[in-house]
Amino acid sequence: MSISVCLGALILIVIGAPVLVAIGFSSIMVLCCFHPVPFISIPQLMFSGMESYTLVAIPLFVLAGVLMESCGVARNIIAFCKALVGWARGGLGAVNVVSSFIFGGISGSSVADTVSIGAIMIPEMIDDGYDRNYSAGITVISSTLAVVVPPSILMIVLGGVAEVSVSRLLIGGLVPGALMAVTMMIQNYYIARKHHYGSVAKFSLRSLWSTFRIGFFALGAPLIIILGIMTGIVTPTESGALAVFYTLVVSKFCYHSLSWDVLRRAFVEGAKMTAAVVAIIASSSIFTFIMTFEGLPQIVAGALMKLSTNPIVILLLIDVFLLFVGMLIDASVAIIILSPILYPVILNLGIDPVYFGVLFVLNLAIGLVTPPFGVCLFSVCNVGDISMEDLLKGSLSLYGSLFGTLLLVTLFPQIVLWLPQVLFG
Repeated sequence: MSISVCLGALILIVIGAPVLVAIGFSSIMVLCCFHPVPFISIPQLMFSGMESYTLVAIPLFVLAGVLMESCGVARNIIAFCKALVGWARGGLGAVNVVSSFIFGGISGSSVADTVSIGAIMIPEMIDDGYDRNYSAGITVISSTLAVVVPPSILMIVLGGVAEVSVSRLLIGGLVPGALMAVTMMIQNYYIARKHHYGSVAKFSLRSLWSTFRIGFFALGAPLIIILGIMTGIVTPTESGALAVFYTLVVSKFCYHSLSWDVLRRAFVEGAKMTAAVVAIIASSSIFTFIMTFEGLPQIVAGALMKLSTNPIVILLLIDVFLLFVGMLIDASVAIIILSPILYPVILNLGIDPVYFGVLFVLNLAIGLVTPPFGVCLFSVCNVGDISMEDLLKGSLSLYGSLFGTLLLVTLFPQIVLWLPQVLFG
């Protein structure tokens, strides 16, 4: 059954079927042909995959991000980042990275980040003397931060599927996310210096204070999310509800950019994005059941243990495998399908499930910007009016920060575990 469902899903994806259809249809057909359970169990399996309080956080964070984007709050965040780091050599490249880090702390979605930040930053970088390819390249690479730092939607999905603490996963992504951002900014500085990209201005404390005052309320959303989870005052789901409420209040009374039309469009867009994620989770529940029913996790675990019993070697092999998977299929689908297979392996090796969850998402985040099917690549091509070939030329040198961070996190688990251990014990 496992071979049949995998081949069926792969064939449907190759011929252009949506991921939801490919996974759901192939899974249902396999159950109908092999009859491992009564047909009536199919809707029960789908419902059980969605029946999680943790997953309620997904529509809330999606809506908060869409509202921020629709109300133009992203511009205030970018203005503050310009005053903070935009004055140095390669300043606008650094602004791109810092803006993605902050906006990712609101939306939790890399695609939302590329649209919101890219639409503003790519034209500004080009006007400031940056090459178009490089402007689009740093936009797509920095978008990976949105699914690593809280409130990463991928972390929430993984926590719900693998039954791992979502709070610990989200906080565990903060230090790796900061490490990625710092390495991106260092690379950007040397690239900008080498090619004489961008202008150099004098740092202005007055400008920093002015943009901070204007952007203060916009910066409050990620602070509410992160501090709420870090202090344990609210659950990730409750922090999502607070983020939506805060965004509505700020957009209406501070920025005066909220109207009924904007609200309607934000709810519709948020509903579409949420429906896509939840529908995939539902169909993938059947897929996961088939894998588990045939004992595929045990087979994979046995095969890996034959290769090596060294946890580091196993993790490096899993890194390579996940990077390959991330290039081909949607990240949320990969989590739903592979976490039931890989988690038994790492638990048998005594590897911390929170650490592995962050490593899992970090691999898939890189997959979002890796050809041939990295979804953020297509998004930036549309936003930046650039070909895929030119985008890859502009971003190629920046992949070093991603792979460097991945290697460090693989070799040194405390990069992930230190902050959750300090906060939660």
